[in-house]
Formats: sequence, structure tokens, C-alpha cells
Amino acid sequence: MTAAAGSKNSHRFLVTLGACLFLWWVLTEGDPGSWTLGVPLAVLAALSVFALPAGRPYRIAWRQVVPFGLNFFWQSLVGGLDVSRRAFSPRLPLRPGFIDYPVTLPRGPALTFFMIVISLLPGTLSVGLHRDCVHVHVLDLGLDVQGSLADLERRVARLFALPITQREAA
Repeated sequence: MTAAAGSKNSHRFLVTLGACLFLWWVLTEGDPGSWTLGVPLAVLAALSVFALPAGRPYRIAWRQVVPFGLNFFWQSLVGGLDVSRRAFSPRLPLRPGFIDYPVTLPRGPALTFFMIVISLLPGTLSVGLHRDCVHVHVLDLGLDVQGSLADLERRVARLFALPITQREAA
């Protein structure tokens, strides 16, 4: 192992240890009696950085964080209101089903993030990935889910400072 790789692993170890200790503190509400178990577990978890490979490198375009967050908040609000309206409607205007969305994001952190955000938005749930298609469960097949997912994918690409691939017309 080179000195640079050792330094990176040391940094990953310390960051992971700090995150684990913080998480333990939050979960136990700072109970001092819990540290006899928490510290050894945090150290063991942090030691995993020496056994597991580092994730793929990625970049975040920090100037895109606020626009992404605001859009995510707005879409969540609108989607939540729509789901509520449907849930309380006596006719239950739902047409649930599945769609396959052909994704252009490269495999790695951006694609993983995209699939997680799909599941956090009301009315959609990313079910899996098969080749270059995300399998998505939707509450209403009559909505323009493909267009919404394409917009979300462009936003995620901008957030991760990736080139935005133009999708061919179907």
C-alpha cells in the first residue's frame, strides 16, 4: 500500500468512526452507559474501510444543491397532496402499475441516488434496475411519469456534475 492510499484509508477510517460514534450517540440519546458497547462497535465498523473497497469517486455541483432541494420539496408537496386527494376520494382514482424507465445515468452514486429519490417522491417506488432500465411502480399510469422521471434524471445529472445525455425520441 502506498503512503497516499494509507492516508486515504486513515481519513476514511476517521470519518467512518466519527459518523458511527455520532449515530450511536443519537440512537442512545447520549446515554453514557451505552458507550461500553458503542465504542467497540463503532471501531469495528470503522475498521471495515480497510477490508472494503472505496466507492466510486463522484463530484457534487454544490451550486445545484439548493435548486435540487427546492424542486424536491415542491414535488414532494404536490405529490403528497395528490396522493392524499386520491386516498380520501370515494372513487379512489388510481390506476397502479409498473413502468420501465430507460436511464442514461452511469452506474454508481448518481444512479443510486436517482433510484432512492424516485422512492421518496409520493406515488412512485423504484423497484429495481435491469440493464439500463429502472423498474418503477406508480399509483396512476395515466400521469406523465416518464416525463417526471426524465426531469428528475436531468436534475440528478446536474447535481452530480455529469453531462446530460439527450434522450432519443421514442
